[in-house]
Amino acid sequence: MSRIFTPELFLVIAAILWGGTFVVIKLALDSVPPFLFLAVRFWLAGIITLLLYRKTLFSKANRRWDYIIPAFLVALSALLGYAFQTIGLVYTTATQSGFMTGAYVVFVPLLQILIERKLPSLRTWIAVLIVVVGLFLISQNGRSYDEIITSMEFGFGDGLTLIGAFFFAVYIILIDIFSKKIPAQILVSFEILLIAIVSTTLFPVESVFLNQSISIQFDLKFWIGIIYTSVFATIFTTQIQTRYQKAVPPARAGLLYSMEPVFSFFLAYLVLGERLGAVGAVGSALTLFGIIFSELGKWNKREE
Repeated sequence: MSRIFTPELFLVIAAILWGGTFVVIKLALDSVPPFLFLAVRFWLAGIITLLLYRKTLFSKANRRWDYIIPAFLVALSALLGYAFQTIGLVYTTATQSGFMTGAYVVFVPLLQILIERKLPSLRTWIAVLIVVVGLFLISQNGRSYDEIITSMEFGFGDGLTLIGAFFFAVYIILIDIFSKKIPAQILVSFEILLIAIVSTTLFPVESVFLNQSISIQFDLKFWIGIIYTSVFATIFTTQIQTRYQKAVPPARAGLLYSMEPVFSFFLAYLVLGERLGAVGAVGSALTLFGIIFSELGKWNKREE
């Protein structure tokens, strides 16, 4: 039984580690601009990856041209997701960013229909609806019912993060397709190095995109953010995705990943002082219930 649930357990661990990124990146962006942070994060992760997987990466068996386009598509979708999410964090809160990123739970089943021609089950759709309502309530934590109804806010940073969520959904679908055909080390390394290269080239001109002056401080907040996101939230989680997600349907994987904004909310409460009110508590409970509801269908199928 423990072997059966290993893939799901690892995906939840990845979601929890991603949840921590919203807070550490939010703090780090007080010290450096987004693309500089991404560049340092992924160059460090890329160097570590090359050292870990050097035998696999440089073996003759893996020098295949048919790996290039799939690996590039996976890397590009991840790059766009990280870029829009990180820039969005400049303009929105960690909690709101977590909610908007969690919108990939809706995009994944829709893209699964379009790209893979697979229709998720009714139970999955119901679970998605429950989780989306839960995530929305989390994002509205601390506000009264009347405030939520009369003044739903959607800012520029929220829009950027929502675009990032779409590309993360594309990434989840592509991982489902290509991780069955290409070694995980190839996908991981190509993804990390492409993001590092592009982030480095965009850093000199990002002040034009952000329409603000750039200040740089390599302080403790910056280095905590770099180490956490490079080692735990990049190398470790990407390896988990490419190794274990292929054993889980994409729509269900998206639901498991929705633990990410839940954890980001609790960490924002602990580190940034964001409070857990009644609305946020109900939202967290609904999100967890939606995930459990989705998993119950799997239990029933195995019992039949």
